[in-house]
Amino acid sequence: MKHLKHSTLVVIAILVAILGVLAQNAIGNNYYIQSSDSNSKTVGSVVYIENGVTGVVAITDPFVNKTTDINVEYAPLDSGSGFIVNSNGYIITAFHVVGDPLALTNNNTLKLMNSTDVQNYIEKAAVEGYITDYNPQLGSELATNTLPGNPMMLQAQPDVNSTTARLIQQNLITVISAKQQIKVKLPGNTAGNSINANLIDVGNPNTDQDVALLKINTLFQSLHSLSISSTKPTNGDKVSIYGYPVLSSGMYSDFNQSIIQPSSTTGKLTGVIPNNGTIFYQTSAITEHGYSGGPALNSQNNVMGIIIYSVITNNQQGNQTSSLFLSSNYIIQLCNKNNVSIHVV
Repeated sequence: MKHLKHSTLVVIAILVAILGVLAQNAIGNNYYIQSSDSNSKTVGSVVYIENGVTGVVAITDPFVNKTTDINVEYAPLDSGSGFIVNSNGYIITAFHVVGDPLALTNNNTLKLMNSTDVQNYIEKAAVEGYITDYNPQLGSELATNTLPGNPMMLQAQPDVNSTTARLIQQNLITVISAKQQIKVKLPGNTAGNSINANLIDVGNPNTDQDVALLKINTLFQSLHSLSISSTKPTNGDKVSIYGYPVLSSGMYSDFNQSIIQPSSTTGKLTGVIPNNGTIFYQTSAITEHGYSGGPALNSQNNVMGIIIYSVITNNQQGNQTSSLFLSSNYIIQLCNKNNVSIHVV
């Protein structure tokens, strides 16, 4: 779990991402407002993002003496939000939304997925598919370390991770193809429609610059970009945050509806949090898993930053939940570095 180096905060969730229990409480107290009541141009610029893998894996099942090619059309790993900053299809999101989820969970670091990471994810996705569609007992059979005809040992059903590890150890699994695939869904479109996105660049992981730049094909798409504020916000400023909250499964909670739309939450800016040389702002707005990468807007609907964390502050009044967003300066820097024209105000 990623933590900010600040003595007054106890960060218990990251990826804005991680306080699923807040969803029920927040909705019950009207913290979350459906975006149909919000600025339509802003809503049209906030996109849903999924980070996943696709590929083909050959699995040899020694208990049926057969090799099967498993086509993993798409296996999502994590999801978040983003926003359009250039009508030619450039999108800003959080680094951790499109990076390696395990690096963040296990080591609290921002890291891009390399070919080995992608291969590991596609192997697990293929094994899960094989167990579901072909041989539900494969894990138990491999765990006994026996071949058909030998006595079976009684034991609990192994999980996908341990089954995949045993297949690798016994050279029974081969990755034929594997690649990372980032998908973007535009608001107002049907839930099933998605656009493949290219990862252009990311911020500096060594200083926790949790920002990434994506590009989608704009053919037949009319996109509205958000303006980026260069003005330093001050305490008490109104903050509006847009994003796609998800269920514990990691999928957008309203994803089965015919038209997808972001939700919004509002609050006030309450402080500045320097961390590892990078500037974050704290807000009283409550967010949850799925808001990561969404825009934090000022009262003029200009982007002040990217939502990154949910936090809990311990004080004399008890625990108070809030959110942090990364300064818009890092959006400007990343776009300038890649010669992407944006409207800075």
